[in-house]
Amino acid sequence: MHRVRRIVRAIESLIVAAVIGTVALVSRVIDGTIGLVGRLSDRFDAKLAELAHESKTRHRREGRRQIDPISLE
Repeated sequence: MHRVRRIVRAIESLIVAAVIGTVALVSRVIDGTIGLVGRLSDRFDAKLAELAHESKTRHRREGRRQIDPISLE
């Protein structure tokens, strides 16, 4: 009976370790994904700012009037 209890405790310990490891792994994957999305968002914002600057420069060079994004006039 003593051996059976030791085996059951060992199996329980393995299951607990597996669950903790899985949770830790999923947490790291989520953290990595959030970091990646943040970096991609920063790149996207920088590219949009660059395009907006180029558009304003082109409008000034061509003598066109800027459209007010609030009133669209």
